[in-house]
Amino acid sequence: METNKAYITLKGFISIKGEDSIDFIQNIISNNIKKVTENNCIFSSLLTPQGKFLFEFTILKIKNYFLIECNTELIKELLNKLLNYKLRSKVEIQVENDLISIDIPFIKFKNLNINKLNVINYKNYIIFEDPRIKNTLARAVVEKSKIKEFLSDLNIQLSNEKYLLEKKLFDLGIPSKDIIKLQNQIFSLEANFLELNGIDQKKGCYIGQENTARMYLKNKVNKRLFALQTISGIIKEGQKITLDNEEIGKVLIDDLFPFALIKINKDNKNLIINKELKTDTALIKINIPNWMII
Repeated sequence: METNKAYITLKGFISIKGEDSIDFIQNIISNNIKKVTENNCIFSSLLTPQGKFLFEFTILKIKNYFLIECNTELIKELLNKLLNYKLRSKVEIQVENDLISIDIPFIKFKNLNINKLNVINYKNYIIFEDPRIKNTLARAVVEKSKIKEFLSDLNIQLSNEKYLLEKKLFDLGIPSKDIIKLQNQIFSLEANFLELNGIDQKKGCYIGQENTARMYLKNKVNKRLFALQTISGIIKEGQKITLDNEEIGKVLIDDLFPFALIKINKDNKNLIINKELKTDTALIKINIPNWMII
């Protein structure tokens, strides 16, 4: 994996501006929009009323508007959902087709970030640290017409490796490719959004907040989303996962970067971690990332 080069990600941007922007966003997302400044971005999500996953994204503030970075496979659907929630709010919402997200080596961000901020402005480029896991990933917001200029300014080459950011996230235990397959399938806490700094437990109401809070307070989170390591065979979406002939999970994402929802808690995690699990067509393992709390 090329970790010393830049990579044009499979992400796009939606802008939200207008006098009601803060209230509009605050009422629907799982995190607190008031944390977002020109020097700080957040990870957040948009859930169903039942608290299940629909969309995930990073939110930045650039001058007088907010910028949402999300996977391109979901950007049109997210735009339509935001427009549906707009109602009479005085906001303007649109896709920013001239902007792209470029993954850069974290060491570059660290060397430029002398004030240790989450978001920096370097030569009029917005460069930010991925807010999910500290000290791991950084990306830049760049106009498409200025890609060569950006790479030259940072003295960095562009990688031709496919799915470079997705590979980095997969190694960290975070899904990024084919996350459309997670929609309406898992609750936000099962998707690990609390540990990934995507939920603010103190902000008050948002779509899906009531059930999310109830699950957390009553400790009803008995399933978690894990990256799968293939030992042999082929993993297929929808397959049951078993341990000693007992069903403990289900494959939700297959292909290059497979993920599954696994039944796990404090009592049984030692029976599952680093053990060989089975599907009908594969032997697999899960590894609990060090950021995950069970």
